[in-house]
Amino acid sequence: MHERVESLAASEGRLFVLLQVRGEPFALPSAQVRAVSPVGRITRIPHAPREVGGVTNWRGKVLTLYDLGEALGLPGKSGLAPYTVVLAPEKEDFDVGVMAEQVREVRAIPDEALEPLSSARGLCHGIIDLEGLPVMVLDPKTLLDRLAMAVLSASSPR
Repeated sequence: MHERVESLAASEGRLFVLLQVRGEPFALPSAQVRAVSPVGRITRIPHAPREVGGVTNWRGKVLTLYDLGEALGLPGKSGLAPYTVVLAPEKEDFDVGVMAEQVREVRAIPDEALEPLSSARGLCHGIIDLEGLPVMVLDPKTLLDRLAMAVLSASSPR
């Protein structure tokens, strides 16, 4: 199966995990996704920033949940996402999952279909046209950096 995915990526473009957050479509580079998992019981963290959805148990580890909808100010209720897309950070400091209403599929996207955005765009570093639907491509490194800063600022003495 893994060989088939690699050959698909080589022949058709880069692989992206397509997900939906508060009704909006997003994509994450599949190389930076460790797993997709149902969200278990969520424990809220007192005084945590709004984009920290809480923590849950994932494979015996504490998984910090990132509420992308809150981080981007998208309308809708927080904490209602039944799935988490677990990221594969470069450093193994902590595990993070992006909360998602739906995880649609893994799809190969040709490089020419990815339009880069300036670094000033924040969490998104590109956009792809998926059959006429604009899909924002999330930058996992920026997402992890922002979450780490939010957690650190919340844990600092006031």
